[in-house]
Amino acid sequence: MPSDVLRADLQHADFTPAVSSYADICQAESSSSAALADAYFAAYPPGIAAGTLEEAQSEMEETFAHEFGQLLENASFVALQQGTPIGAIFVVKKSIWDEGLLGPFIIDLFVDPRHQGHGLGRTLIAAAMSACKKHGADTLSLRIGDGTSGAALELYKRLGFRELA
Repeated sequence: MPSDVLRADLQHADFTPAVSSYADICQAESSSSAALADAYFAAYPPGIAAGTLEEAQSEMEETFAHEFGQLLENASFVALQQGTPIGAIFVVKKSIWDEGLLGPFIIDLFVDPRHQGHGLGRTLIAAAMSACKKHGADTLSLRIGDGTSGAALELYKRLGFRELA
């Protein structure tokens, strides 16, 4: 298994309920894919994710079309502020990139930089972890890479994500 994969044991993970006073957290819906593209495009440094807003819109549409794996809509959430998407987490049934990795897999987590620093990343991850555990999953995995900030990596570790042995 690649060393850039982190996994949380949901039976022993220390996460609190997903509550935010900054934004509303609701299940992700395909109807919000165009609006999500703005936050997605803004969230990543140039060259890490989509290169243009049009590419970001396409990637959001592909996410909801299950191009990156079967989206678990009951474990994928959007942060909304006054009805506008400002962040999201998308979880698929299993990674399409790691054949031997079982269980739900986070394919994306992002928060528009104008809204970072309010605990939304933590809230979105906690919502996904809680939903996956509620639906019988023992683990939740994700991949880190060039687009992963130091703050995000520390957050993952605080929430119980560890490198695979």
